[in-house]
This record gives sequence, structure tokens and C-alpha cells, in this order.
Amino acid sequence: MASNDDLHTKIIPVVLRTLIYYDIFNYPLTFEEISCACNIKSKEENPCKIAIDHLLNKKIVFKIDEYYSLNPDKKNVQRRKKGNQLAEKWIKKAKWFSKLISIFPFVRGISLSGSLSKGFIGDNPDIDYFIITKPNRLWLTRTMLVLFKKIFLFNSYKYFCVNYFIDTENLEIEEKNLFTATEINTLIPVYGRDVKRKFYEQNGWVTKYYPNFKAEDRVLELNGQTSAVKNAFEALFNNRLGDWLDDYTMNVTVKHWAKKFYKKYSAEEFNLVFKSQKSISKHHPRNYQNYVLKQYCNRVEKISEKHDIEMEGLFF
Repeated sequence: MASNDDLHTKIIPVVLRTLIYYDIFNYPLTFEEISCACNIKSKEENPCKIAIDHLLNKKIVFKIDEYYSLNPDKKNVQRRKKGNQLAEKWIKKAKWFSKLISIFPFVRGISLSGSLSKGFIGDNPDIDYFIITKPNRLWLTRTMLVLFKKIFLFNSYKYFCVNYFIDTENLEIEEKNLFTATEINTLIPVYGRDVKRKFYEQNGWVTKYYPNFKAEDRVLELNGQTSAVKNAFEALFNNRLGDWLDDYTMNVTVKHWAKKFYKKYSAEEFNLVFKSQKSISKHHPRNYQNYVLKQYCNRVEKISEKHDIEMEGLFF
């Protein structure tokens, strides 16, 4: 059984960290989800259960049906159940569109991200794709996908939100924090077995936040095949013309973003929200990462002060 000191100094803070993070999204968790995220093990009684029972008794955490939350509102549980059911339907559409994206030249890996990767679809939903491309063809690939969306999907983001690209030579995510770790931990790989395996290997730092994270469990059933048409098209641009087009599309896109958004952000914020290099393209105008991390820090501080629980070191 976990000692009383361990319970209050290690186990309870880690359990609360998990609940606080998902509380930002009004998303209650099951015991299995909490336990998996915390990775708290014991040969005897489950210390995670002991911690949750303690938090329930103190009315810091509330249980509704099989879900645990910092908020006793039943509406969040109902919202989650509805969102989980919708996600089951949307995942089929997402996989269909993923197959379509995989046909595009220079695409090497695709994963589903955002709320759908957490098994949830809420109001005003869209499907986010995390795409890995061949080096020096990232911006050309991105432009082709964006043009397809604008022309054939009438610029709808609902099923086709392509907002994050990296290439196969730069797989390690630069921002290492709880937000990016959660996103990587919940990605649903759908295309590019070998590339995704390398991606997870190079982002092993995620275990700092999610000790149960195992790269080898995530890429076993991915399709890694390509087509003759895709190979032929790639061969057509595997030259100086392709180099020029990639540079040109990058410059045009970055200038467009700067003209449209630069005044809304500081230079540092702009470079984070619209990270634009030859090997990476991020288009996150809502600056959601910054919002989530600020919310997380504020909530950790409030709960720590209100309930006299030491949570130092759990901010990022």
C-alpha cells in the first residue's frame, strides 16, 4: 500500500494534474483513463484508486456515473457521451479522407489529431490532420492540399483541416510541454508505418508526461503502400522545378499570413502560431496551445492554494 507521504506528495498531485488538464475541455475521465495517464503502480492496493477515493471524500473530485471530474455538473458527462458517439461516426469519414490525402505527392505519413484523436466530437467540429512529407516538398504538398480543399470542398474545414506539417528529416517536435505531449500521445496514425515509427522514436520525451507511452504499440497496422500515379507525379517534380515551387509556395504563404495576422500577435507569438520553416508548417491562428497552458497553470495554482496541495513541477 502507498505510504501516506507518497499519497500526498506524489500520487494525488499527479492524479489532479490529469483531471485539471482535461477539465479545461470540460471532459470528465474514467478511472482507466486516469490510471493510464498517471502510470501509478503498486504490487498491493492500487494507489491511483486510493488517491481518487481521498479526493472524492474531500469533495475535490466528483464522480458521475463512471466518470471523474473537478466539476459536479452532469451536463459535462452527457456532453462527453454524446461526443464519443459522434466520434465513432466521424472516424470513418476521417479515415476515408486520410486515404485521399495519402494519394497526394510527397505525403509520407498521416495522423488524426485534435478532438477526434481523443475520441470526441463537439460543437462546430472539424477533422485535424498531422501530415509528414518528403523533405523540400512540404510547402508544395501543403499548397496542393489547400487548393484541393478550396476548389473541391469549397474551403470547408469540417472534414479537411490540414494545419500542421513536418518532414521526414525533422520529426522531433520542438515545443516540449504538456500540451504537445498530450497531442502526440493521442495521435491516431492512419498512414505511413515506417515514418510514424521513426516519428514516435524521435519523440520519446513524451514519456516525461505520459510514462505509458510506447511507440511500438502505435504503428502495427498502418498502410505504407503508394501508387504508380503518385510515384510518377513525384518524379515529375523531383528536380529544380520542384525545388523552386516549394520555395515559392512557402514565400507566398508566409507573406499572406504576415499580412493577415501579424498585427494580432507579438513577433514571438506569431512565430509560434505560424511556425514557417522549410521543414515545418503550423497554422494555428487561435493560439490554442498558449491558451490551454495558461488555463492549466492558473487552475493548478488555484487548486493548490485552495486545498493546500503541493503541485510544484507539474505546470509543464
